[in-house]
Amino acid sequence: MIVIDQNQPIFIQIMEIIENDIITDVYHINDLIISTTQIAKIYSVNPTTAVKAVSKLTDAEILYKKRGIGMCVAEGAKEKIIKRRKDVFLNQTMITVLNEAKTLGIPTDELIRLIKKQAEVSSQDFTNQQKERGKKND
Repeated sequence: MIVIDQNQPIFIQIMEIIENDIITDVYHINDLIISTTQIAKIYSVNPTTAVKAVSKLTDAEILYKKRGIGMCVAEGAKEKIIKRRKDVFLNQTMITVLNEAKTLGIPTDELIRLIKKQAEVSSQDFTNQQKERGKKND
């Protein structure tokens, strides 16, 4: 079941899950992704929601349809996702964080220290998640 973020439509959350699988090399170019029926069952969502997520990724040229087979990862998908996400991160998320830090009176050097500290924790969490994912695939 998907952990629902009430601030974001479910189809977007599903899109991000698929994108994350592409940028973390769970899926590679031309790999067949799971079907919309499987997505609906795994995440306990309406099949129409799964179709909408896959359709949006197809429109963005992240996925393409192989007739009679299913949906596959398009060439250049990983690079497109990373480019778009970096742009959003650097031009929206970072600006929001910096403005909030300024509003809260957090000095830049303290903010940098906190980011470095959190990066270490996040890196360790990511490594542990990758190890767990590897065990499940064995």
